[in-house]
Amino acid sequence: MNTVLRSEVYANLAQRLGSDLLRQRLEKQANHWARLNHQGEGLFKIERLLPLDSLMKTFLKLGGLTKLGRKGFLGLRVVEKDWVIAGFPKALDGFRLLQLTDLHLDLDQELLPIICELIKITPHDGAVITGDFRNTTRENSMGCMVGMKKIISALTGPRAGVLGNHDFIEIVPELEAAGLPILLNETMAIGEVGARFWLCGVDDPHFYKTHDFAKARGMMPLGEATILLCHTPEAAEEAAGYGYNLMLAGHTHGGQMCLPGGRVLVCPVRRSMPQERVKGAWRCGGMQGYTSVGTGSCGVAARFYCPPEITVHRLRSC
Repeated sequence: MNTVLRSEVYANLAQRLGSDLLRQRLEKQANHWARLNHQGEGLFKIERLLPLDSLMKTFLKLGGLTKLGRKGFLGLRVVEKDWVIAGFPKALDGFRLLQLTDLHLDLDQELLPIICELIKITPHDGAVITGDFRNTTRENSMGCMVGMKKIISALTGPRAGVLGNHDFIEIVPELEAAGLPILLNETMAIGEVGARFWLCGVDDPHFYKTHDFAKARGMMPLGEATILLCHTPEAAEEAAGYGYNLMLAGHTHGGQMCLPGGRVLVCPVRRSMPQERVKGAWRCGGMQGYTSVGTGSCGVAARFYCPPEITVHRLRSC
């Protein structure tokens, strides 16, 4: 990217996200690239000292669990969930909103065709992606963008996404050029005046902390249904105070490697977050919420007792 074009890109991002938040994000990105800061929370703070991914791969190999874990990684399923939403337009009753999250496409290429095929055979009226397009946080995004173009072309209807803690903001122009608008504390209307609802998306609250719920909520009329896209459920309490109807999140991977019955061993979130928000449906105050266990996997191409998912949210009027 030449200097003039790069300047134009950053000027556009500054206008959309805000100069202060963009500066904050770029500083954290640069420090992470230079290994001056780390993203781990909870038990994952040990990543600051040990290469957890490499150790896990070795453990699975020595324990003869690599094949079983890979079977879980590739065992993508469709999960359907119905929501009754105040203010949701009757004209759009039954709208099917497909959610992908935590794709981490550069981790393993074998999952990509499975995702694309499942999208094509799963009826949906629109789609959202709630962050973490790539796995690596230090290499460039080329490894995931090839796959993202294929996924975006498979989607039907209006679509939008938000960035996660694994995503550098420089990927935004590429994603948008491929047909996926990225909401940087911004909103998008689905439908027409009198028969519409709003998608609202905030930037990553987990690591970059460049989200702004107030700004995004202020862009939407009161009384109309709002679906919040937020990479992590950790920010649910803050979001609930702004009157969003439904929050869709990811980030947790549902634990990814669980005990029989889906019991979570470890999860990359702050310990203060209620366990009920690690996966599935939940409520925070007057706001409904859903945490997907993720479409891809992070760090290691393995899952145990926590199958990955594509989620179809069926939105209903009262």
